[in-house]
Amino acid sequence: MHMKKRTVALCTLLAAGLIAGCGSQSTGSTSMAADTDNTAVSSSSVKEEVTATATPTEEAISAVSVEQQDSGLPDGQMYSYLTGEPISTETGTLRPFAIMINNLDAALPQSGIGSADILYEAEVEGSITRMMAVFQDPTSINKIGPVRSSRHYYIYMADDSDAIYTHFGWSPQAQYIIENQGLEHINGLTDGSGAFYRTSDRVAPHNVYVDGSKLPGLAESAGYSLTHSSDYQPNLAFNTTDTDLTDGEDAQVIHVGFSYDTPVLTYNSDDGLYYRSEYGAEQVDAETGNQLCFKNVIIQQVTKEILGDGEHLELGMFGTGSGYYATNGKIVPITWEKDTQQDKTVYYDMSGNQLKLNPGKTMVEVINQEYSNTWGAE
Repeated sequence: MHMKKRTVALCTLLAAGLIAGCGSQSTGSTSMAADTDNTAVSSSSVKEEVTATATPTEEAISAVSVEQQDSGLPDGQMYSYLTGEPISTETGTLRPFAIMINNLDAALPQSGIGSADILYEAEVEGSITRMMAVFQDPTSINKIGPVRSSRHYYIYMADDSDAIYTHFGWSPQAQYIIENQGLEHINGLTDGSGAFYRTSDRVAPHNVYVDGSKLPGLAESAGYSLTHSSDYQPNLAFNTTDTDLTDGEDAQVIHVGFSYDTPVLTYNSDDGLYYRSEYGAEQVDAETGNQLCFKNVIIQQVTKEILGDGEHLELGMFGTGSGYYATNGKIVPITWEKDTQQDKTVYYDMSGNQLKLNPGKTMVEVINQEYSNTWGAE
């Protein structure tokens, strides 16, 4: 992710300060963290002009790898860094936006997230989960949300795609990282442009949305580049055509073992996609009425600890770990690696080769390695 400055020793500082005193895993609590995402939207911190047309620079276009340039695609097209599908170079070289999404049942159905290219889910306080939706180009989506506050480990996920991190408030740990690193982010609490707004059909904090068409303008007003740098390299690798796994177990139905709610991904052989349900019902996008669906499912297993404040979590996003990859009704074990925040998370097959996903959208479930995930035939 683009930074105004980098604090290389930040993890050491954070460990010595705000997150000292990690303890055992919490059970049974569903309290919401005392962060700052319930404050009214400010009208003084962001420029009123938020309309921007993101035009890729020559440097950004040159960031498209030689492999993509030699792919046989028509001039002006590339394979998307986020989905592996053909996309215009003008769009594909834009930096995506990674938007924090409320995932409590009171926030359902969510809006706009069916258009996300990658969707992450991970735990926050009280074993509830929060999502982060990564959009290559959100400008055609006028209602995205409900938007919620940042947690610091989602920043590391957003780093993987060089995304402009978008949130409404923050935990103390996330605030510490954002302010000490000069992180390129958009905080809806300081939005005076009207890009972020509350609706009257739900109570706070379940009613904050953002107009995706205004996000590039907010980023440009903050001085952020809207395109990838010339040396950008993606963290994901893709097959150029849909490819079945050569081995693996049957995974027509996948139960992701979060403790507060267990999401279910059900494979549809007619279109080759996994359809997502949670809280005992189909998870749909309120704006389209369509159920969320994905070509790829990654289960990334991580460690989980309670921080010294006794409330917020630390998920082990650095180092190495294990997980699973599902596509086309099969699932195989994988490993992952991300040494530091400056590195990207890379997934590997069990032969040690970088994992190649099938072209399409991906659901990434970042889950405590002690939880049990199950799958099998329909």
